[in-house]
Amino acid sequence: MKRFLIVFRWSLLVLLLLVVGTLSVAWFVDFRQSDEELAAEFQEQRIRPTVHRYQIDTPDGVPRTIRFMETPARADRSDTVAKPVVLFVHGAPSSLSFFNAFFKDTLLLNRAQLVAVDRPGYGYSDFGRVETSVVRQAELLQPLIDRYRNASYLMIVGSSYGGSVSARLAMNNPGLVDHVVFVSSALGPGLERTYPISYLADSPLIRWCVPTLLRLANDEKLAHQRALEAILPDWSRIRASITMLHGQRDELVYPTNVDFAQKKLVNARVKQFLLPENRHDIVFNKREYMTEILLDILTRRDVKEAVKAKSMVGKAGDVPKPKTAGEAGMLTTLAPVASQH
Repeated sequence: MKRFLIVFRWSLLVLLLLVVGTLSVAWFVDFRQSDEELAAEFQEQRIRPTVHRYQIDTPDGVPRTIRFMETPARADRSDTVAKPVVLFVHGAPSSLSFFNAFFKDTLLLNRAQLVAVDRPGYGYSDFGRVETSVVRQAELLQPLIDRYRNASYLMIVGSSYGGSVSARLAMNNPGLVDHVVFVSSALGPGLERTYPISYLADSPLIRWCVPTLLRLANDEKLAHQRALEAILPDWSRIRASITMLHGQRDELVYPTNVDFAQKKLVNARVKQFLLPENRHDIVFNKREYMTEILLDILTRRDVKEAVKAKSMVGKAGDVPKPKTAGEAGMLTTLAPVASQH
């Protein structure tokens, strides 16, 4: 009994030190970069992103500011064809800097115009001003969809909580969003872990000492089930193609979110990539794998457009040429095995 009490006390002490340490670090680390820091991050690259902001009116009369960064739409000034657009939406707690590694990938940069946004309340999109409604967050990001409405192809990549917002954007824009990639995304009401400390951190006695970044994430977490229930009736509005990546060992956002989405996406073509060894860490530990999938989506889109163009030429009276071996090979570019429905 005495040994048990000693172990118990030490365990409590270690837990307390971990909590205090995490809170202390969070007061000084907010997972965001200023415009100047972003410029320095990418200054050595040939293709560099630029930072932009827009304001949008709100019912309370206080406008919201949203910050995003984007790479050029064209490879160079002489290029008359704009690239397809890939929009990244981060989870919590995070910012657009979460996707910096993708903005350094030359293969991806050469194939698409990359865009990343600070979700409302994060990064430099009114840092600390929380918005717990997925419906409202999508409304605040709608100007981005409008900005790229004339793009030849629009893909949204949503990570974790960002997947919820990405789903809503696809619901609202069935004719504009061509593809959504859900990465470890929280999509089904209640299909994620909420730790007891989240409720403690929300209590009036504790809330005041919780760092802004953690408070934002906690407010979203505690309101997430209701926010997802609010969009339940609209899943059938999604007509974009869907790719889902999820770790089968994810204990934060459960893999059952994939099954939930599969059942709800009645008007979408869905492909699943379930990773047996991964937890809630795909963007960090499977970044190259993610890039392969994004490139494959873009390649398949290019092939589809090429076939369509040849078909139109054929209808005009020209005799279509047979496919070359290289063109045929483009149809099987992705090695990983996926389940498709």
